Formats: sequence, structure tokens, C-alpha cells
Amino acid sequence: MRGGIPVANAKFVIYKDHAEKYRWRLVSTNGQTTASSGESFASHGDAKRAAEHVKEHAATADVVDE
Repeated sequence: MRGGIPVANAKFVIYKDHAEKYRWRLVSTNGQTTASSGESFASHGDAKRAAEHVKEHAATADVVDE
């Protein structure tokens, strides 16, 4: 809830790709993919752990220019 108004959350979606490996994507409340794993994982659990890691650390990441 933000300012007394309920806020819908984005979600991490774990899925199997064409090579039968697992990936994650971050889907916003409007259905658009805003981020993706960029690599595949051998198991659903590995992809989920990677998404949880991003979720945990993204809020403290710096934004830099290159």
C-alpha cells in the first residue's frame, strides 16, 4: 500500500525456454517484461534462486553512466 492506496506488484515469472532450460522474467503490472535473466539455468530452482537474488539486491544497486 502506498499513500493509503493498494499497489499491485510486479512479479518474477520462471519459465522453460525453447532449449528446455529455465529462465526468469520480471513482468510489470501492465503485462510488459521489464527485465529478464539473460542466461538459462539447468533447473527451475536455480532460476528461482537467481530471481530471488535480483529481487534482494536490485534496490541497493547503483545506476551509473558508461
